[in-house]
Amino acid sequence: MFKKTTIILFSLLFLFGLIGTGLFAENYKFALVVHVAGTPFWTPVKKGAAEAAELLGIQEQFMGPEEFSIQKEVDYLESAIAQGFDGIGVAIADAEALDRPIAKAMEKGIPVIAFNIDDNRTPNERMAFVGQSFIIAGNVVGRKLLEGERIPGNAEAVVLIGEPGNSALEDRATGIEQILQERGIKSKRFSAPLADPSKAVDMLKSYIRSHKNLKIIAATEFASAFAGQAMKELGMKPGEILAAGFDLVPDQLEMIKQGYVKFTIDQQPYLQGFQTVMMLYLYKKFGLSPTDINTGVAIVDKSNVYQVEQLSKTGYR
Repeated sequence: MFKKTTIILFSLLFLFGLIGTGLFAENYKFALVVHVAGTPFWTPVKKGAAEAAELLGIQEQFMGPEEFSIQKEVDYLESAIAQGFDGIGVAIADAEALDRPIAKAMEKGIPVIAFNIDDNRTPNERMAFVGQSFIIAGNVVGRKLLEGERIPGNAEAVVLIGEPGNSALEDRATGIEQILQERGIKSKRFSAPLADPSKAVDMLKSYIRSHKNLKIIAATEFASAFAGQAMKELGMKPGEILAAGFDLVPDQLEMIKQGYVKFTIDQQPYLQGFQTVMMLYLYKKFGLSPTDINTGVAIVDKSNVYQVEQLSKTGYR
């Protein structure tokens, strides 16, 4: 086993060595299309894609609307097809709206790989998916949030979903709710806008004030950071309401350090950008078929937040 692994590693090093010499260089240009480009979540995705492109000696372009919009994402995808990109990565934020443009790209011989969000509800022509298993990730949040905690019988929970209709967030919410239901905890969904932190904090302060039995805030993204800030501004103690969510934006990490957020889930977005570009290249150059890559469920809490924060500042986490 050791010998086989060693041979594979040396083979990969040799391959990347040849890439570095320009032997495999091609003037490929790939597009990565998303549904909302104006949030800090995408920083490591962009870095991963850019570093893969630099390694391969090709070009990549990240594109999408500043604020969440499925229609504008469709427009960007159609534009990428019309411009004749050699391959496209797309976050399939809607289970139907992007089906036809993806099929159109494939018909034109432009390979398409889904990243960050997949379409697991309707038939779709995309070749593979690079990202997290969302319902499972939601289950992890629910279990980890309740682990070791004494929850009152009348406790209420809220599941935050900043982009209603976003299939990834909907699936995460479902996963969280499955665990809450198993424990007999009543929950509701609430939308706090991701692109407007001040408004989100104010909305959550009002929600907390009006729900006296609220003991759990589970976010499907980084709105748990807004919940932490809301608790802090209301003069609540860390841990008075259990909160957790996803992603490594700076505010999220700060709330973990202060104790207002118990933990966050890192879906390792750097890999989503890097592996998408890499698979598009390998398919175009060598005909190697893309395959699904699960970028994982990495828990970040007080035990490792400082280490992860340093990597986050450099764009790798």
